[in-house]
Amino acid sequence: MRCFSILISVTLLAACGGGGGGGGNAPAPPRTGIPESYYPVSTGSRWTYDVTSSTAGSYVDDMVVAGSRVISGANAWVFSESNPAGDGMATESYYRKDLRAFTYLGQNLYAPWLDALISPLDLMRFDGTFSASTLLSRNNVDLGLDLDGDGMNERADVVVSGTVEGYETLVNDLGSFSNTARLRYDISGTIRLSTGESRNFTETLREWRAPELGSLRQSIDSNVAGITHSDHLEARGLTVNGIAAGILAPRDLMTNLADADSDTTLPGQAALASDGANYIVVSNRMTPSGPQRILQILDQAGQAKGDPELIAVTDIWGSPSVAWNGANYLLVTWGGSVVGMQGQLVSRDGSVGLGKLLASDGYNRAIASGGDKWLVVYARTAIEGSLFGRFIDSAGNPSNEFTVATGVANATPPALAFNGHDFMVVWVSRSTPTDPSTSNIYATRVSPDGAFRDAVPFSITTAAEAQWWPQVACGLPNCLVTWVDRRNYPGQSYNYSPGPGDIYGVFVSQGGEVQSGPPDVGGIPIALGLTANAGHPALAYSGSDYLAAWSSGAFVNSPGGPTGVYAARISPEGVVTTRTGGVPVSGEPEAATIYVYPALAASSSGVLAVWLKNRESAGASKSIAGTVVWPRVSR
Repeated sequence: MRCFSILISVTLLAACGGGGGGGGNAPAPPRTGIPESYYPVSTGSRWTYDVTSSTAGSYVDDMVVAGSRVISGANAWVFSESNPAGDGMATESYYRKDLRAFTYLGQNLYAPWLDALISPLDLMRFDGTFSASTLLSRNNVDLGLDLDGDGMNERADVVVSGTVEGYETLVNDLGSFSNTARLRYDISGTIRLSTGESRNFTETLREWRAPELGSLRQSIDSNVAGITHSDHLEARGLTVNGIAAGILAPRDLMTNLADADSDTTLPGQAALASDGANYIVVSNRMTPSGPQRILQILDQAGQAKGDPELIAVTDIWGSPSVAWNGANYLLVTWGGSVVGMQGQLVSRDGSVGLGKLLASDGYNRAIASGGDKWLVVYARTAIEGSLFGRFIDSAGNPSNEFTVATGVANATPPALAFNGHDFMVVWVSRSTPTDPSTSNIYATRVSPDGAFRDAVPFSITTAAEAQWWPQVACGLPNCLVTWVDRRNYPGQSYNYSPGPGDIYGVFVSQGGEVQSGPPDVGGIPIALGLTANAGHPALAYSGSDYLAAWSSGAFVNSPGGPTGVYAARISPEGVVTTRTGGVPVSGEPEAATIYVYPALAASSSGVLAVWLKNRESAGASKSIAGTVVWPRVSR
């Protein structure tokens, strides 16, 4: 819990932290403190913050309670932070919590003089004396620093006071939190140089704390000898006291998948699915001894369960696909013309069965389950411009192949989902095959027994310019179809992929009725202004709302807006409930790295998001990273 941490500098002095705003109605607050429940402490509790600093820019800081340790003779809780100052340097801070108070005891990285000046410091007193007197007042403190080089240490005076300003309902990307306490800390003092000069400093820190959850927001404003600084910190994810909400900092789930280069197709997109309790991730992997596929089972929190399964293959063409049918996963891969496109059953614990040939030349496939069977839809290299399908029964046996659609632009993969009655197949078609700006999206419904519900395919969107990279996910009673839309970018080049674009969507009823406006002008604007490489979207239904994700931008600091993987929540009524432009899922890519190919899968508790970290620096390797997107909460 990053609570009250100051760094003061005279060339020197700067502040660290973050937070800001809020609103709501509340009872008249007690002015003498807040209950200890606002300071939850247990090993493994975790908070992730988006930080905006006037000096360090925007970054993500991840904080976890790492256990306890004896510090200066006292048993202290250890709070480990990954990036508190935006420089990538991890730190530890130490706190004591007892019946009397929650007390800051120091930290392990930044200047020791800081601890000499302000620790120990009661950040909250539970005995009713929080605002009754100053929290700290010290004079003539030896900082242990010789700032002016005259061989004599400088000294400082400091006063810290705190108050509870009120209670309110805080609403942010995590959810809605009633009875959130708004605290204010004021610090002022003077650093006195041995030469007789002095430097005055002031700082105001406001913090918003929710019962049982801890610090959700902070703001810091400081002034050191006329130099101002501000930080804003907003919780974007947490797991504490059995409550999970928002988006925690991501981590690598699979590593060493391919040597660094600009070719994102190696290893390509990861396959992702859930059995409701756990997740399965499958990726291509290139090794000195030959290609492999790597398969990993993850728990609901995205933690690995056991060792990964490594599957040796003769060749790799395209990315794998996977779906759960209630008893097993079906994994579909293509190993080129020698091996062909194959399907193989994978058990809940990751045991892989023998492959069965589905098509010798199948590629760009989509897969979904309905009842105890799967439908696989794919293109074929020998018959361009068409989509084909096969049903796969619960034993992994394929049906005869049948044609799903013609006039298809096979450069973009189809999408597929089951709406409770039928499979909905969605694809891209071009009215002029050589002109990408004529790309539009169409769909048809196929029953589990292979009957086509629609005499002809129906239009999802025919808006101006290109619409492509469709995705579909089904709740009840409707399915949501999303895509990358270029209607707002007329005349811009199509010579790079995925190019500029926005994310739009429409709902489609079980009866095949397209909602959200007519196809030529309609659609729900989910995320606009994604002008740099917006593409490769993903979509999942969580059981309560839809989550759409996409990659945006190329490299860090490239023109056209923020880079990384972003997401938006869409209610079943079609309301986008997250901030404009989506919420950051991945954070900014590291240098010479792009984040592409997001994939989503929903379990009973959250949605796992994964993506490719395509590193290009020599000597590095590529990986699959991910994090769980937990539901919004209301407390």
